[in-house]
Amino acid sequence: MPNILVGVKYSLQVENLAIDPKTTMVSEDETPKQMGDMDKRALEEAIRIREKIGGSVTALCVGPSEATKIMMEAYAMGANEAYLLPITGNLDTDAIAKIFAEFYKKKGPFDLIILGASSTDSFTATLGARIANLLGIPVLPFVKKLELADDEVTVESDLGDGTYTFKAKLPVVVTVTLEINEPRIPTLKDILKAKRKKINEIKLEDLGLGDLASKVRVIDVKAYEEKRKQIILDATDPSKIGEVIDQLINYLKEEGVL
Repeated sequence: MPNILVGVKYSLQVENLAIDPKTTMVSEDETPKQMGDMDKRALEEAIRIREKIGGSVTALCVGPSEATKIMMEAYAMGANEAYLLPITGNLDTDAIAKIFAEFYKKKGPFDLIILGASSTDSFTATLGARIANLLGIPVLPFVKKLELADDEVTVESDLGDGTYTFKAKLPVVVTVTLEINEPRIPTLKDILKAKRKKINEIKLEDLGLGDLASKVRVIDVKAYEEKRKQIILDATDPSKIGEVIDQLINYLKEEGVL
């Protein structure tokens, strides 16, 4: 029966970004957060595997202390264990990968590591490959279908130019896309049951990573500003409709629309 590790991130709700009107920069403090969409599907896939063939599902989040919110959600969805490694600020994927690799060694071994193919906010899509490289195990990216049998996993991966079928022996890292499943919605009973469970807290020092630091630093994040042409065509006079249409066509041609 597989022992599965799932990575979940306390991500910004990109559809509700709070923008400072003076600086046009994203305000992380004011932007609501949630479990990443692909991370939720990674957790759902792990739980489905456990429901089908048995095993255990452990969820790990590296994020602020407020991320207990999504760890409770992980329990409500069906995770057996939930771990939070609290940090202040942000760490790059190189640092996060080291945390997952050391957690794997300390709390594992795990047969399968399932992650979202990318986070909904930073969208680097490199974490899975970095973890696999540190552990010396295969990585199967952008997976939209997964089957586990005995000590092998078979997947279908969408790599842009087509769908590829891969097979690998466990242990392996898998990163999943939005297409792999539709996550369950926990019932009220599940939510109440989750509140009685303990969120395990782990520190960098526990993993021998007390001096861990990012190699890449985000300087700023600004909202995309779209400037409008503010061209108004007056078509109130019926006798000038043809002229107005010609003007509209010329403007569209200038913009490359036609």
